Amino acid sequence: MEPNNTAVVTATNRNILLEILTTGTSKNAVATKAGISTSSFHRKVTGRTDFTLRELGRVAEALEVKIEDIIKDAA
Repeated sequence: MEPNNTAVVTATNRNILLEILTTGTSKNAVATKAGISTSSFHRKVTGRTDFTLRELGRVAEALEVKIEDIIKDAA
């Protein structure tokens, strides 16, 4: 059975926000490091639009974690 897309997006976004809190950085700093506009990053992390796989990779790099760390528990 495939996971519900909404649940996957919600879990991924939650993991991104948890990593931001853990690292003590800001959403704006992560967005800038990932090359995503702050307004677009906010829309994506709140679930209004989706991250692309490439963007998730850049967010992981900006947070200095593996992409697996932000997509864990999403499937």
